[in-house]
Amino acid sequence: MNIETYLNELIEREGGYVNDPTDRGGATKYGITEAVARAHGYKGHMRDLPKDLAKMIYRKTYWTNPRFEQVNQIHAAIAEELLDTGVNCGVAFAKPLLQRALNLLNNQGKEGWSDLAVDGIYGPATLNALNAFLKKRGKDGAQALLRVLNIMQGQRYIEICERNPSQERYFFGWVLKRLVI
Repeated sequence: MNIETYLNELIEREGGYVNDPTDRGGATKYGITEAVARAHGYKGHMRDLPKDLAKMIYRKTYWTNPRFEQVNQIHAAIAEELLDTGVNCGVAFAKPLLQRALNLLNNQGKEGWSDLAVDGIYGPATLNALNAFLKKRGKDGAQALLRVLNIMQGQRYIEICERNPSQERYFFGWVLKRLVI
């Protein structure tokens, strides 16, 4: 898959304009919050946010800047999962997930790569570890890695709801639309 396909699916999943007063993100369109739109120079009403601008914001902020496009060159589904988690939970939360997961799956360094620094920077060490893992574990490894990423994302939703019970109203949708195990 490519980023344009990801973005179309993401926008479909996120939907159109919403301004739910209980949603911590406030007014959104296509899943882009007003704060994020304003940070990218958008001055209009959120109801009128152009789809092309939403895609540009997603591409820059949630794909290129965190370097998920480099993961996409290695494994598309893993990159798409990181993109989705970054959009729904925040890039700062999503970036270190791959490193954490690879550290959990390296059997204390016995699988061919040492523990990675969990810094959210996708440099050669992270990308080489991902390649080594997928070379060693193949399709089953990719499936296991995707499950670990989903488990961590699901744990984040649990923590949000336990910290703020008003967010439980979103829990069912998050689990249904965001977690694939």
